[in-house]
Amino acid sequence: MCMTVKNIISVVTIFLCQLSFAQTEKWHNPENADFPVVQGQAFQGEERGGFYHRFPARAQEAVRKAVWNLSKNTAGESICFSTDSKNIKVRYRVLRRKSMNHMPATGVSGVDLYTYDKNGKEIWLAPKYAFKDTVTYTYSQIEPLNVTGGFKKYTLYLPLYNEVDWLEIGVDDGAKFRFEPVPSEKPIVAYGTSICQGACASRPAMAWTSILQRRLGRTVINLGFSGNCMHESAVVDLVADVDAAVYILDGMPNLYRLPAPELQDTIVKAVRQLRGRRPDTPIVLVDHSGYPNALVNKKSRDDQERSLQCMEAAYQQLVKEGVKSLYRLRYEEIGIEGEMFVEGIHMSDYGMITYADAYEPLLRKILRKCGIKSSYQKIRGNND
Repeated sequence: MCMTVKNIISVVTIFLCQLSFAQTEKWHNPENADFPVVQGQAFQGEERGGFYHRFPARAQEAVRKAVWNLSKNTAGESICFSTDSKNIKVRYRVLRRKSMNHMPATGVSGVDLYTYDKNGKEIWLAPKYAFKDTVTYTYSQIEPLNVTGGFKKYTLYLPLYNEVDWLEIGVDDGAKFRFEPVPSEKPIVAYGTSICQGACASRPAMAWTSILQRRLGRTVINLGFSGNCMHESAVVDLVADVDAAVYILDGMPNLYRLPAPELQDTIVKAVRQLRGRRPDTPIVLVDHSGYPNALVNKKSRDDQERSLQCMEAAYQQLVKEGVKSLYRLRYEEIGIEGEMFVEGIHMSDYGMITYADAYEPLLRKILRKCGIKSSYQKIRGNND
């Protein structure tokens, strides 16, 4: 049978795509870099159980098993690199299930790639992906975008809810490539719950911590531990080990389960512990973002009200104790509504953007007050 014009075009298209993929031959492993390249990873230079783990090896004996296992997830981590390649392919292996009932594989186990124009504006790149034993993300025929010499900088965001065993970045054979070092400035450190870790963003860069990192031009270290942000002393001590520009304590969606007196006391003790280690670093206390069904469900309404009352009492107690540089992001300022949830607890991308919208002006105010300037170009990078 004679091939139709449409069939011929399809065959040629497939051939060209395969040809472009075949040209992606030179592979680069971040583990082979001569300097730290995992942005958003605290405890640089310390021994860790896995290259991409968020906590150092010493934490294993200090924290609960659930927290330790969650610290192996790569939430908030990214890798910056520069290349003049027209094609980029990322291949890697993850060690846990690739999706959840309420969160797609692209968010749980996927990666996200951004580049930037000459003014530093971020540009998201749409991938072709395959979730097999080795996960692959392919970006083809990338154009220069007014970049001198075609040498562009990229940020690759890592999975929110999985442990990366190994990862490689492939570029065209003969293309220039280099990893970019992590910024040396003080990061913002966010300690929180599953919402902080990134549930249920559709892709890694849509977690609110990553959105803020792009907007503020400052590294935001994601220490979100799904269902396990209980402000234990051992974890707070690890948070304090990071020399931060700002500390965020966003644990109320987990802490609300505690009885009222214990809840208030837990918040107060965590702030005292942080302040004892870091006398001058600003601390942000964050209210519970609320439940969409609180108006029609008494238990949800009672839990929400009790958590807000305990936060108010803890905040006022700390102010009376003379704790300085203490800030609060209030429920009304967060402004989460029903359409922003996936299943009544975790945020969609819409909710993540709204969360970041609430944080951004407060964090900008704090950074300005502390005389800390944004390093917008350092993180996003001028393309050169």
